[in-house]
Amino acid sequence: MAAKYRRALALMSVLVVSAASMLTASLCSVQTPWSASTAYAAPPGATPPGSLSMNATVDGAGTIQARGTLKTQTGQAVSGARINLAVDGTHLAVATTNNTGAWTSTFRLPASIHGGSHDLSATFDGAAGVGAASSRGSFSLAPQTTVVTATAKPATATPGTLLNVTGTVSLSNRQAVTDSEVTILLGNDGHAALTAPIDSRGNYQAAVQVPSDAPDGPFTVTVQLVDSRYATSQKTVTVQVKSATPTPTPTPTPTPTPTSATPTPSSTPTPTPDTTDDESRDGRIPQTSTTPVPVPQRSLLESFGGSTPLLIFVVVVGVLVLGVLIGPMTHHHDKRNAGHPGDDHHADGDDNAGSLFDDWDHSDQS
Repeated sequence: MAAKYRRALALMSVLVVSAASMLTASLCSVQTPWSASTAYAAPPGATPPGSLSMNATVDGAGTIQARGTLKTQTGQAVSGARINLAVDGTHLAVATTNNTGAWTSTFRLPASIHGGSHDLSATFDGAAGVGAASSRGSFSLAPQTTVVTATAKPATATPGTLLNVTGTVSLSNRQAVTDSEVTILLGNDGHAALTAPIDSRGNYQAAVQVPSDAPDGPFTVTVQLVDSRYATSQKTVTVQVKSATPTPTPTPTPTPTPTSATPTPSSTPTPTPDTTDDESRDGRIPQTSTTPVPVPQRSLLESFGGSTPLLIFVVVVGVLVLGVLIGPMTHHHDKRNAGHPGDDHHADGDDNAGSLFDDWDHSDQS
């Protein structure tokens, strides 16, 4: 029985010594560079995490300036560490800590990030006995107002024609928008044709084609800026579409059928009134013509009014000449027969016959 008591006492002594040893170790810990207070105690065998801080600012153009420090849990600086920066989970920049554990980075937000609230994170993956660490924050991005100008030439085009679209993009304060691009939409339905980059002076240029099935009439070209750093803006210009007029097919001209020529009757010349007469045959005064009238050359026969008047004139002249010749001969014959009484009646007759020329004879004698 005494042996049982001795074994129980020995076991109790071992337990008391073990408990006393454990209590002494927890109250008298030795600080190391990687140790942490009870609040930050790491599981047995794990590397203590680093302490990463960050603060950042964002300007209106979408540029982020971030800075911070990386230290151990005991406050010692961690130099040469790689700090990764991301917005909404998208990796955007890398920074490296200096000898004091400080780091800084400046980067610009991509066009895919729209205005509104966003998350910014800085992470350290761990190295050289310092565990991983991270820091997060949020920021709000306000879109800036922009102005887009656009022109399209030619102003009138046929389907299939290439249009030269040019313009500028600037902020409301006339500062040029750079490092972005515009989208060109064609037609009233807003069909996207292509995108064009904006150069360092805020200019853009693109060649777009009028669809071959575009109807005649107004055709719209819209230039649009979609960038999370800026407010969405656009400019629409109108081009008149006019289809080319087809060249008409020439119609062959029928060959005329030959027909017999009908003689054209010649016009009868209108006689010009003779202005030398005082009056016309019907008693009216003829109208005077300013056109000189040619005087026809008439023959002797026409001057006497024809052959009949001329014949009568010749007969009369012949009778007169014959009477002149015969009269004297009859008068001398009567003088020779004056002494014959039996011829009285002949003498009377001859005296009567020659009486026509008596006056002439007496005239000649006187």
